[in-house]
Amino acid sequence: MSNNIRLSIALLLVLTAGAYCSKKNRESFSGAYKPAVKTYVKFAGAAPIPGSGSSGTLVKFKVAGLDSLINLAPGDVQFLLNGIEAKIELMSPSDSTITIMVPENASSGAATIVVKDRMYFGPQFKVKGNVWLDSTFNRLANDQQGNIVLGSGSNNTISRVYQEDIGAVQSIYVMGSFTLFNNLTSYDAPSATGVIPSKRSYILKLNPVDGTIKTDFAKGAGPSGSVAGLLPLTEFPGYLVYGGFGLYNNRDGVNNMTRIYTNGMMDSVVQNVYNPNPLEPQYNVDTLPAFIGGFNESTLRAFLDKNRRIISVGNFTNHRKNLYNLSTYTNVVRQVTYMPNVGAMDQNGNLDTTYNYDNTRGQILKGANEKITDAVQIRDGASPYGKIIVVGNFTTFNNISVQRIMMLDDNGQPDPSFKARANGAISRITYNATTRKLLVIGMFTEFNGMPTPNGLAMLNEDGTTDPTFTMGDLMRTSSSGGNWVTYAGQLNDGKIVIGGNFGKYKPAGSEVFITRQNFMILNADGTLANGLNNTGAMSGTILDILETKSGTKRALLLVGNFNLFDNETVGNIIRIGLEPK
Repeated sequence: MSNNIRLSIALLLVLTAGAYCSKKNRESFSGAYKPAVKTYVKFAGAAPIPGSGSSGTLVKFKVAGLDSLINLAPGDVQFLLNGIEAKIELMSPSDSTITIMVPENASSGAATIVVKDRMYFGPQFKVKGNVWLDSTFNRLANDQQGNIVLGSGSNNTISRVYQEDIGAVQSIYVMGSFTLFNNLTSYDAPSATGVIPSKRSYILKLNPVDGTIKTDFAKGAGPSGSVAGLLPLTEFPGYLVYGGFGLYNNRDGVNNMTRIYTNGMMDSVVQNVYNPNPLEPQYNVDTLPAFIGGFNESTLRAFLDKNRRIISVGNFTNHRKNLYNLSTYTNVVRQVTYMPNVGAMDQNGNLDTTYNYDNTRGQILKGANEKITDAVQIRDGASPYGKIIVVGNFTTFNNISVQRIMMLDDNGQPDPSFKARANGAISRITYNATTRKLLVIGMFTEFNGMPTPNGLAMLNEDGTTDPTFTMGDLMRTSSSGGNWVTYAGQLNDGKIVIGGNFGKYKPAGSEVFITRQNFMILNADGTLANGLNNTGAMSGTILDILETKSGTKRALLLVGNFNLFDNETVGNIIRIGLEPK
């Protein structure tokens, strides 16, 4: 037999044996897989009994197909309440019910049965705790079934809330870019001259008890654009209202801010103006704002300093001063002074050129090299008129190196004693005058050289990092980008309200992620506050908060741009209770 023939026979035997072994191995390997789980589980349409409860409550869910689960290993079947595992106390095929115990750290949301790699979604369960959506605020009526009907809120963002205390009378002002409130455009405001139709736009005065509109705020058309804030003045019996508007109650001469009385009316003067045509004497006088100053762009924040000057912060470039002696009935003439980002005025609107302006050398200062996004004022001892801290994405101010945060001195320049710095943009800063702590949020990953992976840091008033607060880890549940945290504000007792783009939170030192859907309340050290994290999903952004009351119970007013809270449809403003209901 030739070598070629022997080689061919040998090769044939190898291939035949390989095929046999391969077939045998395949048959053997297929037996390594467990049989597919055959289940016919389905939540019935019935609501759980009870439909709500706190941690430790036993709850029955109606579920079909439980006989297919009885013989499975305990680890093969899980029951989740809004993503948190609940202990299964009993599976009863006879009456098709599963009894579970509401776990610690549970929050309102959907029930889910997980059988190995399959998920079966069920009804909503409301977890009771110390946080609840307060239906006594902005309550309109009850429907035919007796359910509470809440007002729809605003049609656009509410960016700021301010509480007014005049004697024993309290009011709440809400401000923003909305033009409707509860789907209505105007309200009737009785005044000394009769009933004045007033617009429900940009700024409203609310009753703090029930959230209804106070009709003693007779602003007429009010501002013609968004309102960013309200500043109480000391040399005028009312407020500076500021934002992005060129008219107030259809009066010209407004430079994105003006003075108003507490009844909503603009502080105005009947002013002689230049009339080029003496044959038309009706144009000799005009009614114009008594406040003659302002800026060419919107002011983000305004404060009074210890000298009672109005300090404005924003992304404007010019101060504007009305010159009524040169103005006509149809045109207000303005004196323009270059004044970038930060400016000081007296309470009539006259520019103070000793602030952020160098008169001695005649050199105009440059301001910030990138956008300013927010500012706060800290206390000076017991006085509220302390230093102002400004944040944004700037790295120089008047050619002085700063790292996206600075404190202004009495001349409007960066205070060198304030050493805080961030390696990325800061979008918001909040301050609590009771705890005297600052919270900064943004796209930074380091603050004062320390890692801040979630873009949130707590600071002392001097800009140093407070080491007692440690932010845990966040997990997204969607592909949404941007800041992990979009709002952080501290309450007077040290608790911290957090809003953002996250689905779960794991406190520092813990190994377990807890479902928290875009809203949570932390202790001052960064752990989840016990009893204050029972609410379900939130959708949108908180922009401001106000500690208040619901009857005798502690409560919190939330405003911003959000349409869902605790799985309920809302309209940018809600009040939540912070004590057992």
